[in-house]
Amino acid sequence: MGYSESAGFAPWWTAGYGARTCPVRRVILAVVHSEAAGERVSAAVQVLEREPGFQVVFTQPPGPAEDMVRSYIATIGALTTPWERAVRTRFDLVVTADPAGVGLLQGPLLVLPEVSAEGAIVDHNGRCCVAAIVQLLRRRQAHPEPLLIGLPQVQALTRLGANAPMLARHSVVVGDPGYDELLRACRRQPRIHGSQRLGLVLSDRGPGSLLARTPALLRHLATALPAQETRLVCRLHPDVWAQHGRRQLEAWVGEVVQERMEFLRPGHEWQILAAQADFVVGDHGHDTACAAAVGKPVYLARPNEKTPENSLAEAISEYGMVLDPALSLASQLRQRTRPSLPIVRQLTSVPGQSAFRLRTHCLRLMRFSGQADR
Repeated sequence: MGYSESAGFAPWWTAGYGARTCPVRRVILAVVHSEAAGERVSAAVQVLEREPGFQVVFTQPPGPAEDMVRSYIATIGALTTPWERAVRTRFDLVVTADPAGVGLLQGPLLVLPEVSAEGAIVDHNGRCCVAAIVQLLRRRQAHPEPLLIGLPQVQALTRLGANAPMLARHSVVVGDPGYDELLRACRRQPRIHGSQRLGLVLSDRGPGSLLARTPALLRHLATALPAQETRLVCRLHPDVWAQHGRRQLEAWVGEVVQERMEFLRPGHEWQILAAQADFVVGDHGHDTACAAAVGKPVYLARPNEKTPENSLAEAISEYGMVLDPALSLASQLRQRTRPSLPIVRQLTSVPGQSAFRLRTHCLRLMRFSGQADR
C-alpha cells in the first residue's frame, strides 16, 4: 500500500522533497468543509497521527468559508495540500465529516456525519445528508475501494438503515470523539477550588441556539454575577463566527459583555475549560449535551418546546434546569445536577471507546496489519 500520484506532482511529504526525517508509509487525507467539520475530523484523526509512519494531511474543498477554514487549519498546525492536488492523488484513507465533493477523491473513505439533537444525520451545514451519502455510495460502486459511515450510537445506525437500507452494511458505531475528549479532560484536569467560580456559556448554531433565542442572557450574566466571584467564558459554535464575523458578533453582544466575558475562538480546546467549569449555561446543542453527560450542572436559557421523543434534545430538556429571569441568577446557579446517564446514551453507545473503534476501522479500511510496516 501507500499513496500514489499523477505524473507532474511531487508533494512535500514524499521522498522527492528533500531528505525525510521520519519515514512515511501511510498518508491519510483529512477533509475540512468548515471549522465545525474540522473539529470533528481533527478529533477523529488524532488516533491515526500517533501511529508510526502515518502522515495526516489536511485539505479544504472550495466553498464560501475558505478563508475561515484556512485560518482554522493554520491554528491547529496541520500539514496541508491544495484541493486541486488532493483530487489527483490517491490516499491510503480519506476522512470527512461531510459527503459533499468527496466523491472526487481517491482512496478508502470514512464519513463521520453529525447527528443533530433531534436525531437527524446531518452535514456540516446542519442539513440532512442521507440522500447525499446514498448518492456518494452509488458513485463509488464502480470503484473497488470501500466506503464506511461512522455513527456515534446504535439509534442513529438503526435510523439510517431504516431511511436508506442500502447504507446499513456500510455503517458502524464509532462513538463520539468529542464527548470522549471531554471525558478524558475531566479525568486529567483537577478541579480548581478557589474563591472564583468558572461559568461556561455554550451556544449552538441556528435559530434554536442560546445566542439566537436569548441574546439578552449574555448581558444578564455579565451584569448579575460579580467579576470577583465568577469568571465567565463563552464558546459559540464555529459556524457562528464563520457566518457573521468577529466584528458583527462583538457589536451585537455589546461592550459590557465583551469586557466581562471571554469568547473562545474556533480551534480552542474548550474541553479543558469545560472540565474545570463549576456550571454551564447552554442550549440544546451538542456541546451542552457533552457537558451534561460528564455531570456538569447545566442551566438552560429557556425550554425547548419541540423536543422529539427519545432524542438528545429531550434528554437535555429533562436534565437541564431552565433559568427563571424573575429570580436571582446567583442563587439559581448553585443547584444540584441530575442523573446524566440518559444524555450519555443519546450521545454515544460506546462511551470512552471512540479512539479504539476509530483506529480499528481505519486500519481495516487501509488493509493495514501493522506487521510489515513497523
